[in-house]
Amino acid sequence: MNSLKRLFISLKSQVDVIVDDFENHEAVAGVAIKELEEWRGKTRIHQHRLQTLIGQFEANLAELHKEADTWAARAVKTKETDQPKALECVKRMVSAQQQIKTLETQLQNAQSQHAQLAADLNTVQTRLQTLNTQKAVFAARQNRLHLQTALKSGDSNPLAEAQKVFNRWEEAITGAECGYPDPISQDPFADAFAQAEETLELNRILAALAAQTTPSAPKADAGQEH
Repeated sequence: MNSLKRLFISLKSQVDVIVDDFENHEAVAGVAIKELEEWRGKTRIHQHRLQTLIGQFEANLAELHKEADTWAARAVKTKETDQPKALECVKRMVSAQQQIKTLETQLQNAQSQHAQLAADLNTVQTRLQTLNTQKAVFAARQNRLHLQTALKSGDSNPLAEAQKVFNRWEEAITGAECGYPDPISQDPFADAFAQAEETLELNRILAALAAQTTPSAPKADAGQEH
């Protein structure tokens, strides 16, 4: 079996054993965070819709106030010359004022809902930041615990197994490199100098050896007569 495949199977079996002893809290926390993020997204959509509605209410109120003022001015203008027309103007002024009251109530409700959604979003956003930080920290702590458990597992230590793989890789590369001859020099000029220097060094060594092995001439005795 391939060494890397054996290592993968060994590591996977260790992880499977460890996971059996732990609930996958990281995955569960991720789902909870995702649900909060989805709720946040939907709330932002509702908040945007409310903001649009508030803008429409404010525009309609401005038109109704203008309309009520116009009918009031017409009523005053026609009071002396055409009483029935003046009363009709008053009637329309009152109708506009009633619509204003209804819209003001709706506007207040929309603004209140918008403010509540904004407060809820701020709370959720702050909570999400905290939860994401906790998730990252807890995941790192649990991963370290898993790694420590694997490192204490004796012969199946993943670090030792990984080092063995790289040792075998280095041996294979070294063996392959030994099968290739040394590259032939492509610089004859430099080779000539190197050969001459090598010959000179060899001659020096030879001369030294010869000097060591040549017997010295015998000295004449001090009392010998000539």
